Amino acid sequence: MTDLWYDETGSGMPVVLLHESVVDSRIWDRFLPHVRNHLRAIRYDQRGYGRSPKWDGPYSLVDDLVSVLDAAGVEQAAVVGTSRGGNIAIQAALERPERVSALVLAVSGLAGHPLQIEGTPDQEERWEAADAAGDMAALAEIDLEIWAPMGVDAELRAMFLENAEASNTPDPAEDVPSASRLGEITAPTLVVTAGRDVPQINELGVLIARGIPGAQHAVIEEADHMIQWRAPQEFAQLVLDFL
Repeated sequence: MTDLWYDETGSGMPVVLLHESVVDSRIWDRFLPHVRNHLRAIRYDQRGYGRSPKWDGPYSLVDDLVSVLDAAGVEQAAVVGTSRGGNIAIQAALERPERVSALVLAVSGLAGHPLQIEGTPDQEERWEAADAAGDMAALAEIDLEIWAPMGVDAELRAMFLENAEASNTPDPAEDVPSASRLGEITAPTLVVTAGRDVPQINELGVLIARGIPGAQHAVIEEADHMIQWRAPQEFAQLVLDFL
């Protein structure tokens, strides 16, 4: 069993959807209608996000993923991860390869790879002030400016605001460095980057695609870091064509 919130929809090949660190699994709402007739899509709120409980001491990101697979009765699944979710997917492919049939890594993070995302001087100044004051709403607004530059609707803003504490609190999750081990991944892999994402994430996507043997790389030009929110149909078609 798992204490994490999850749900599933559709039928066919099982696929687990892992969300970015600034939102929760609702970010897949626009994506799901395009895959539910072809895939058994399982999504969950990562620990501390959305409807899942906060962490209580150290925990393993991969163990959490496996607990959801076990609860859903799934022995092996394709893992589609965005941002932090991509990092989790990579760790799972390295630590529990028997549970991962394929990887789709979109706007992905990578544990062990230094990544410094800097905003404008004004954003940096506002961030320092909001952080010092513990103003999570202000931090969420700056996150929106950086990660969702194509615009914000009420649903997206709500996700950022409601997950700001988890997103901006040091996370005791076991985060095993993976950057030096990409060559060990054997699962078929598709890397997806977004034309309007921050440059450092796109550069990291190229590095990941080059590092994983046989990995494919696709670009969705009209999308920012919220790739499944901006281009749900195009992203879904890439996933379906790959799997």
